[in-house]
Amino acid sequence: MRVYNTLTRKKEKLVPIRKKRIGMYICGPTVYGPSHLGHGRTYIAFDVIRRYFEWRGFKVKLVSNITDIHDDIIKEAAGRGISVRELASVYEKEFFKDLEKLQIKKADYYPRVTDNVKEIIALIKKLFAKGLAYKAADGSVYFKVAGFKNYGRLSGIKLKKAKTGTRVETDKYEKTEAADFALWKKEDVEGANWSSPWGRGRPGWHIECSAMSAKYLGEQFDIHAGARDLIFPHHENEIAQSEGATGKSPFVKYWLHSGLLMVDGQKMSKSLKNYIELGQIFRQYEPRVLRFLVLTTHYRSPLDFSYFAMAQAKNGLSRIDEFVSKLETLKNAPKKHTNILENVGMSITREIEKTRLRFTAEMDDDFNTPKALAVIFDFIKDANKLIAENKLSRKEAAGIIKFFKEIDEIFAILSPRKTEIPEGIKKLVEKREQARAAKDWAEADRLRAELEKSGYKVEDTFQGSKVSKKQPSF
Repeated sequence: MRVYNTLTRKKEKLVPIRKKRIGMYICGPTVYGPSHLGHGRTYIAFDVIRRYFEWRGFKVKLVSNITDIHDDIIKEAAGRGISVRELASVYEKEFFKDLEKLQIKKADYYPRVTDNVKEIIALIKKLFAKGLAYKAADGSVYFKVAGFKNYGRLSGIKLKKAKTGTRVETDKYEKTEAADFALWKKEDVEGANWSSPWGRGRPGWHIECSAMSAKYLGEQFDIHAGARDLIFPHHENEIAQSEGATGKSPFVKYWLHSGLLMVDGQKMSKSLKNYIELGQIFRQYEPRVLRFLVLTTHYRSPLDFSYFAMAQAKNGLSRIDEFVSKLETLKNAPKKHTNILENVGMSITREIEKTRLRFTAEMDDDFNTPKALAVIFDFIKDANKLIAENKLSRKEAAGIIKFFKEIDEIFAILSPRKTEIPEGIKKLVEKREQARAAKDWAEADRLRAELEKSGYKVEDTFQGSKVSKKQPSF
């Protein structure tokens, strides 16, 4: 397996610190509002990567933090007149509901910042001992960036340039250099401050991930993942804090970053009025459609979201659904309807193995999901020809279904919700069945046309007529 490492800017052979075990940390959400498309893209991409590691036989220990104390949370809670804890709790619950809808596997740990203040304070003490932290005149504590010689290694930013452009809008605290960042903020916000050797206050943003990743994965681990816009300053600062405190390098062996989320060719933002929350998508599409759309773009590439792209993704999923449905019908067909030997044919077995090898080769190459999907669609095209020519046995169909379920352990795009068929449509289908039994083909055709006009399509199978909701054409 080869992965692209942001730290070295090249693909590298994956060699975990411990054989067949992977420690993986994903930057989690800041819970002050509903999850948006950018969150969905990032968490789907890394869920697929995590699932693929497991499919390839690795034991993955996954940690994803919950930032439940932050400038944005404090500001939003104050504007609503509620406590910081109350606001964070509401959106933490929503976040987990969204993960479940997107079929994202649970992490092993979801540590909250507020539950790990003790560990954060201990880490800041280490930085003081190494001469990398100082207390400013206003009582807040900062990391001394100039004291860490390898600063900028991940992002490629030069320290002199960093001095003029790293002060984020919400970081209105005194410090020696503009590039220095807060480790501990002296504040007196009710329900959002703790005692420390430097006075009451709260953790800075960057220190939380250094403390919690070390607690659950150790001072050095395999993979740190997150969105591309976290490379600087967040991940750069994590490296400085962690390696500065422990003296161990590299803090993380492989850095993986997902590409930016665009909406109709522009960066998503509220000011451009193209900001889309996940809930908006779920009201119009099954969550698995978004999951499939994410798979059609390499995780490191920008993903340009549009409703047209979602419609295309829905159509792509329909092709898979229809193929699996045909296989299920064939698998359950009476013997008299098949003229192929009942043992799994050697030809289809070979094709499955070839497809598995091609699929694995694409995924082994830095998780290239678009090419891996192309391999699957090639297989579907060839297998559909065999089905049309009645050259696929029931057991062969069952073998393909088993293979698709195996692949879906990674992609998690199968198992669509069953469409509830209205009673009126069911009655039309029954009338058509009666017409076919009476060999009144004209009436059967008329009823088929009426069903299609109502938005349903009919397939005549070995087990009778099968009705399903028509997919829109674009």
